[in-house]
Amino acid sequence: MKLRSGDAGGFDTVFLHGDCDLYSAPKMRNAVVKRIDTGIRRLRLDFEGVSYLDSTGVGAIIQILQAMKVVSGDVVFRGLHGAPRKVLELSNVISLMKIESDGGER
Repeated sequence: MKLRSGDAGGFDTVFLHGDCDLYSAPKMRNAVVKRIDTGIRRLRLDFEGVSYLDSTGVGAIIQILQAMKVVSGDVVFRGLHGAPRKVLELSNVISLMKIESDGGER
């Protein structure tokens, strides 16, 4: 998984590419939580480049949501489609997430 970040629309955006699995999810979680620890309070995670998400990735998402909740921040997700979206729907984690569509947030 590759991480790239940028600032767009008042959000610090992290662009994710590759698989979010047992091997890469901890690295992604650590990188994002580190951003939260440095003061980021508005975060967008762009999953457009992610084609695979396993339970470790789901756990990382939950930990990111918890870390942002502790600091009263805001996390939105963009680009969730295919298998990663299905995994989040089946695990019912998607109900905890703010999803940004092409037309704005859901």
